[in-house]
Amino acid sequence: MKDTGNVPPQPIGRHFEVAGELSDVIKHVYCIRTPEDFATMTQHLSPSLEMMLIFNFSEPVKVSFGDKAAESQMLEQVAVAGPLRKMMNYELLPKADLMVVVFRPNGFYRLFQVPVDTMESEVIRNPDVMLGIGGFRELWEILKPLHTLESRMNVLIDYGNIFIREPDAEAQLLLGDSQQPGSGNAQPSKAIAIDADLSTRTIQMRFQKYMGFSTKELARFLRFKQVIAFIQQDGSSVDWLSVVDQFGYHDQSHLIRDFRHYLSTTPRKFVQDFLGKEFCVSKG
Repeated sequence: MKDTGNVPPQPIGRHFEVAGELSDVIKHVYCIRTPEDFATMTQHLSPSLEMMLIFNFSEPVKVSFGDKAAESQMLEQVAVAGPLRKMMNYELLPKADLMVVVFRPNGFYRLFQVPVDTMESEVIRNPDVMLGIGGFRELWEILKPLHTLESRMNVLIDYGNIFIREPDAEAQLLLGDSQQPGSGNAQPSKAIAIDADLSTRTIQMRFQKYMGFSTKELARFLRFKQVIAFIQQDGSSVDWLSVVDQFGYHDQSHLIRDFRHYLSTTPRKFVQDFLGKEFCVSKG
């Protein structure tokens, strides 16, 4: 990788892709560095149903979900978050320095061997406490003194390749393109069950174990994600009746329920308070 150690830190993040077998586990790594004169702000990350492993090499970061108080949780050195069902709010400070590992469906389970449906989606957790080990703190101590993002990525990839596990055979049939939170559709549990000659209940339980959500929840989320993408393209002059009709909502109250569920706001308040501001969507 090219050495960018002499380039001043920027107040925006950088995405890093992961190659090889690890790319089946890690979707991407998002790194944030801000300069010393950066003006403190609160960023809002749209729901994604994804699991994340976060390394913080700077001051503790205030984190909250939905409409909860910004200081409700503190992200110190290493934390696990997800599945991200609610908007995640985090305070971005001067001299911030974070690495966010975003997992693919089943990727978190392959690394941690923890059923995803046991995770509390609105709580950040210390992975070492969760697993009863000290490995993530040790990795944090190795990463922190490294000056370039590229050198940190190299170490992270080396560690990931050591600890990655083979996917469980029973998880494989859940991982088609139609089951990815970044895709545009979701295959119902019943259809997967018929294809695999299994019961619908078995498929539902496997979804919860390996991914942390059901096919019904995934379908609801994917529709909402499409709505957000449409609004971001359309700008502030949104025809809400057209949105209701185009995306198959029963009526405006049905659309409002989804906005309250995922973002703790209304469609119009979203456009007014978040659109074009410190609101971001996880890279597809």
